[in-house]
Amino acid sequence: MSQPASTRSFRVRLAMQTIFVAGSLVAAFGVASWWYASRVLERSVDARITAQAQRMWNRVDPRTTVEEFQAISEAVFAPAGGEAPSVMVVKEHANGTTIFSTQGAPDDLDTYFRSSFPTDEELRNAPPVPADNPPPPAARGEDFGELLGLPRLDPPPAHGQGQQQRGRGLRFRPQMPMVRDPVMFTARSRGVDWRWGAFSNPHYTMFVGLSLREFYADVNRMGTWYAGAAIVALALAGLAALWTSKRAMKPLERVVTTAQRLTASDLAERIPLSRDDDREFAQLIAVLNEMMQRLEGSFQQAVRFTADASHELKTPLAVMLASLDDALRHTTPGSAEHERFASLFEEATRLKTITQSLLLLSQADAGRLPTRPETYDLSADLSRLIEDGEILCEAAELTLHHEIEPGINVHADRALLRQVFQNLLSNAIKYNRPSGTVRLSLTREAGEAVFTIHNTGAAIPAEIQPRLFERFFRGDKAHNRQTDGFGLGLNIAAEFARANHATLKLVSSGDDQTTFEVRLAAV
Repeated sequence: MSQPASTRSFRVRLAMQTIFVAGSLVAAFGVASWWYASRVLERSVDARITAQAQRMWNRVDPRTTVEEFQAISEAVFAPAGGEAPSVMVVKEHANGTTIFSTQGAPDDLDTYFRSSFPTDEELRNAPPVPADNPPPPAARGEDFGELLGLPRLDPPPAHGQGQQQRGRGLRFRPQMPMVRDPVMFTARSRGVDWRWGAFSNPHYTMFVGLSLREFYADVNRMGTWYAGAAIVALALAGLAALWTSKRAMKPLERVVTTAQRLTASDLAERIPLSRDDDREFAQLIAVLNEMMQRLEGSFQQAVRFTADASHELKTPLAVMLASLDDALRHTTPGSAEHERFASLFEEATRLKTITQSLLLLSQADAGRLPTRPETYDLSADLSRLIEDGEILCEAAELTLHHEIEPGINVHADRALLRQVFQNLLSNAIKYNRPSGTVRLSLTREAGEAVFTIHNTGAAIPAEIQPRLFERFFRGDKAHNRQTDGFGLGLNIAAEFARANHATLKLVSSGDDQTTFEVRLAAV
């Protein structure tokens, strides 16, 4: 059986395509989900920064002393359990100096901080500061507003009035946002990324920062879990595709199995249908079954025609040969009539041989070739073939060599198998070169009887070797009579070998050496 043109598996290809498509969708969804989750986490970080700043703003007013400001910042920015540490840096706008910073705040991000100061236009568009009912000045030490360079407050009002004024609001209490919306940015300090929020009033900006180490750890953890889940999902998708394709390909497997069992002598096989078959496969199987039914009918018709024609020709040929034989006996040898009758007798004999061969082949095609298998000594039986071969080789001026291993028994039809060996020997003598050799051997190999025949002579062209066992095929394209034969010897030998469960093949044909081999089970 010839090898398939493509060794790719449809099932594997379907699984790979499923994995590719599913992988593309999973990857696209994963990237989108990762990006969205990253943005959500980033917004949560920004929300935490804003909350920290809000807590700080809500506790500070212009009367807060430096000591109180430091205590408030330590309380607000103290590390909480399970949360990333946050820091604060306060910078004034005029000179960009650091007024205050909490412990652990980076000190190498001055460029980022300065670029986040409010612009002149933002300061001009800032909401106006209320001027009614100015609050009392601080009376508990150094005023934090003075430290920031804020305008001094008016003298305190009379006793009891200050509490009322303070409750109505503080003139420079930095309600958030005062100048603009908070500005968020990311900056790297000493290998660590920080997320910062800039909260500004007209005089200074408070920067609240949060380390992104835990943020990145959460993002990477999420990406790792998602990648693992994607790999598992793709593996399951591939296995599911293989399982689905296996179930889907079962009808095709039945088609292949049935097609492999089909032979020229048995076209009665049909592809079984199942109720579980899909409609498309059921239609395909039905069409193939109808095609095989038509082929079976055509082949049987051809076999019957060949058998009937061969059978009907037997009687006329027998009469013709008898008449020609009688005519030859009643004519003078060497005369023109005798030569003419001799030529006709030869052609009629040839036609009878062809007819008998066709009848045998038609029986083989129909599976009705009569066989009488028996167990016998093949080594001893080949001695008769060797005797005939020596006579034929001597007449053709050839040399016969033989190596027969004794005691090799086979179970086969003796007459049919002998015909196989005789056809091979006849071809080895017929297509040999002058003064050539023929070598026969019989050996036992791995429980098989192996008959090999070698002959010298011209090599069989490679382009015609696959057609050697076809009917009526001859190597000489003109089908001339220089070499006797009619192109059925090897085909008959192959059919007889098959009937005995043996194999006949051309092993090699090279320079001055052609080898045929017959293998069958040894007893």
